[in-house]
Order: sequence, then C-alpha cells, then structure tokens
Amino acid sequence: FSFIMVELLNAEDEVIISRYLKRRIVNGDSWPANFIEDANVFNKNPYVEFDSERARFVIVKPRTEACGKTDGCDSGCWRIIGRDKLIKSKATGKILGFKKILKFCKKTKPREYRRSWVMEEYRLTNNLNWKQDHVICKIRFLFEAEIIFLLTKHFYTTSESLLRNKLLPSYGFYSHDEQENDEFYCVKIMSSEGDHWPSYVTNNVYCLHPLELVDPQDEKFQRFGICIFANKTKAIRDKCDGGYWKLLRHDRPIIKAKFGTIGYKRLFEFCETEKEGYVRNGKDVKVTWTIEEYRLSKNVKRNRFLCVIR
Repeated sequence: FSFIMVELLNAEDEVIISRYLKRRIVNGDSWPANFIEDANVFNKNPYVEFDSERARFVIVKPRTEACGKTDGCDSGCWRIIGRDKLIKSKATGKILGFKKILKFCKKTKPREYRRSWVMEEYRLTNNLNWKQDHVICKIRFLFEAEIIFLLTKHFYTTSESLLRNKLLPSYGFYSHDEQENDEFYCVKIMSSEGDHWPSYVTNNVYCLHPLELVDPQDEKFQRFGICIFANKTKAIRDKCDGGYWKLLRHDRPIIKAKFGTIGYKRLFEFCETEKEGYVRNGKDVKVTWTIEEYRLSKNVKRNRFLCVIR
C-alpha cells in the first residue's frame, strides 16, 4: 500500500496511465486498495470530502461527458485550467491517453488563500476505452506556486519533477508539555536532508497575511497549527497587505537533558493594520495569529527555519 502511494505521488503521467488505468480497463486487473471509487467526485466540495495533507486517487466510474462542465456544489465547482495534454510512451512514441487539470473554485473567499484543490484527470485513448467511462483523478491541495509549476509541466514537457512529498507543509504537533512540543520541532529539523528546505513556496512567510497561508475553518489547523518551512527569518522591512509580523519574544533556548541547548524558539504576533472580520458558529470572534519560529543551535543547519502558525 505504502509503495503504491509513493509511486503514484511521484510517478510520471505515462506510468499512471499505463501501469494503473490501462491495466484495469484493458486487462481487467483489480484496483489497488488506496483508490477510492466515486462517480460523483465532480460535484463534491473537496474542502469537506478530503484531508488537505493527503493526496487522494479516485477512480471515477461511470464518467460522463458532463463531468467537470456542469457539475458543482453549493460551495463552488471544478473548472478546467489545463486542457487535454497528450501522454505518450517514451519507449514507443505511441499515444497512451490524455490528461487535463482542474481547480476547485470557491464561490466566496474573504482573501486570496494561496492553496487550492487541484485535480489531474487521466483517461485512455478512444481505441482503448471508446466509452471513456473510466478515469483516474489525482486530487491534491497545492500552493499557488505549485499550481503554476504543475501547469508549466503540463504545457512544457522539459520541466523537472518536484519532490512533492517535501514541498507541502504538514500539521503541527500538540502536547500539554511545552518542552515536548519544542523538542519535536527541533528533531524535525535535524532529521531533514540537504542544506536548504525545498521551500520556494513559503520563503516569504513573513510577507504574507496569515489568511493566505492557512484556512481558519480547517479543524485540524485549529487544533495543531500548520508547519511552514523557510530558508530565512523575518527581515526588518518585511510587511504584507493588511498588517505585519511583530516579534513578541526573543530567542529562548530549547534545552535537552544530556545534550544542552539544541535550538532556539522565537514568538511573533500578527498586527493587523486592516481589520478582518472573523466568524465562527455564526458569531463574530476575535482572532490572534502567532508564529512560533524554531531553529537549531548556532551553525547547525543555520538556514533552516520551521514556523508553526496558529
């Protein structure tokens, strides 16, 4: 199960069509357990149906020509942002199928939230599946910059693949013991590889309004917060539309028994210059945004910062 999931996340389009879709439609093989079957995925709200930190692979059957055109839900609809791209075999040059990209567009967004649900739909050529009644949909929650990169790959085939599993942020960690929380984030930095976070998406975390980075209606975010990886900390002049991040607490050492100081933690609070209205359960609420910033002790992976937004 885990092997299939990793392969699907990082597989080229040709592999998804030939190894998964073609084998099931043409050869009659059974679908892997990590696929879910859903004929109505196009008229469902992904913000409700799916986990934002986990990609889903959906086999749509029966699929109709109306899918993705007239379907929708009360919250929004899927719209095509990348039309059919030919998927060819690198070995033979034969056309295997087609891929298009759709984005879920919400009817109302108070501010431009920089992550959106994206669907990559794979289908076979007519000679392999003349009814076109089965497709595979790869559904993920991506940052705006990742969507641009995905579209670049869609239209220009020379782009290199991204390490998708390392780009996305993850939910934070929660314990009643603050020391245990702090140690968890230091270990997370220690266990990473390479010299820099692969975080072109989020390096400007201190130049963005928190509503552009998180969804305050996400229940898991409300409980755990979101981890954002960056290669630099806040600069003096960093500001954003609607406010700025203010340093509330300077470096506080994180000390582990037998090891001494393993890292440092700073606390920032967002100061709004343009007041936003926040509503929960039909009532106006006051919201305070904070960033807990972690880094390791001096000269150890010095260009890596882990920011937990709450």
